[in-house]
Order: sequence, then structure tokens, then C-alpha cells
Amino acid sequence: MADKDLENQIAALRKQLSTISKSLSEQGYELFENGGSSTYEAVKKNSRKAARFVGEEAHMVTEKARENPMTAVAIVSAVAGIGLLAGLSAYRR
Repeated sequence: MADKDLENQIAALRKQLSTISKSLSEQGYELFENGGSSTYEAVKKNSRKAARFVGEEAHMVTEKARENPMTAVAIVSAVAGIGLLAGLSAYRR
């Protein structure tokens, strides 16, 4: 009986993983390339892409902040103000 329960759990996990993989694939992420390669390798590859993208975006933001320092100060101040208000609101509850 325990073997049957384990088999059912494995089947359910496979179904969930398939659903998650399909959802991520629809959003442009590939967990399993070539039909079943290592998840580790796929995550490693995608994390490199993400790190590169974040680095490029950070560089672009830095350049824009240098071009428009007052705008950058205004944006940072607004975000800090919103964060402060959100924190105070959460603290009061």
C-alpha cells in the first residue's frame, strides 16, 4: 500500500512540475532544454542571462542619473517617501 501511495505522489509531482514548466515556458523561461537536460544547467544558464540583464539595466539607470541628477534625486525621494508611508501604515495596524 505504501508503494502505491508513493507512486501516486510521484505522479502528482510530475504533473505539477509539468504544469510549472509549461507556465514558465509560456512566459519565456526554459527549464528543460533538449527534452530533459539538467535543471541545474538550465538554472545556471538563465541566472547568467538575468545577471547580465540586471547589470545592463543598472548601467543604463546610472547613466540616466548622471545625465539628470535632479530627476534622480526626485525619484529616489518619492520612492523613499512612499516606503516611509507604507511602513507607517503597516506599523499602525
